[in-house]
Amino acid sequence: MRRTTLICAALLSLLAPAVPAQAQDLCTWTPSELPLPAGVTSGQALYAAPNGYLAGQAPSGELLLWQNGTSVAVNAPITTQIVLQGANGNGELVGWDGRTRTPFVYRDGTFQNLPAPSFADNGTSADGINEAGDVVGTAVSSAWPPYRAVVWPRSEPGTFKVVAEDVARGIDDAGRVVTEKGYVVNPDGTRADLESSPNLNIRRVMAGQALGKKFGDYHAVYRWDVATGVAVQRYEVTSPTPIGVNTAGQLATWTEKTGGSTVKVWRGADYLGELAVGERVRAVQENNDLAGQRKSAAGKWVPATWTCA
Repeated sequence: MRRTTLICAALLSLLAPAVPAQAQDLCTWTPSELPLPAGVTSGQALYAAPNGYLAGQAPSGELLLWQNGTSVAVNAPITTQIVLQGANGNGELVGWDGRTRTPFVYRDGTFQNLPAPSFADNGTSADGINEAGDVVGTAVSSAWPPYRAVVWPRSEPGTFKVVAEDVARGIDDAGRVVTEKGYVVNPDGTRADLESSPNLNIRRVMAGQALGKKFGDYHAVYRWDVATGVAVQRYEVTSPTPIGVNTAGQLATWTEKTGGSTVKVWRGADYLGELAVGERVRAVQENNDLAGQRKSAAGKWVPATWTCA
């Protein structure tokens, strides 16, 4: 049965068309600025999550949260030693607390440090969270192996388990952990890796999909279905850096061009258009808007969204 599944996956991958970088633009991207809390004059949106949530940070390190465009107060320390790494549709946030060199989760209105493995003498970060509240991150050690993927199950507070010897990239809503090399670890510990793993460089995991590159094919972004491991689409892009994807298959990636980097956007195989140089897109929302940071009329870098018009 497993052999049949693998053969079918390989055939689907061969049949999946490559999507060229140049095509007819279907969108003109119209920007809007997001509100900031009192006393905050700049910042950026970094992560999109279901239920209209966006999460980001100010230059001071203050954690920022919006739901459906409205600013939501966050009761967390304000320090540049805190780095935001992810969010979910319950408004929960995860990341790295540089003061303690440990992972954190912000949930139920409180900022909580998560327990770190004793072998992680170079620190541990939380790098993703699913809708159930399970957190995944990476423990870094000076001994071999240097990186290990760790899960903090929401149903077992105060505990963690090491699931793979690699850098964690995300965890889907079924509890599957995806690593940088394309390992996919099921909740029961079994493996069903992404096609072409371990010769991969996975950068983003969200909405049940993984984005990254295959070794030897550096001018393309691939999109995998985490549940099946199949590479469902290849996007030809010059020097790409994937930004994000949503459940509709809308994908954004940075690309290099004369004059600076810009962002290209597709929905499935349809090319939606390119943003102007200088627009700093960081996330793709479930409503198909983009989010990130842009320079305001006053010259401040402020959090913003872009809508297809």
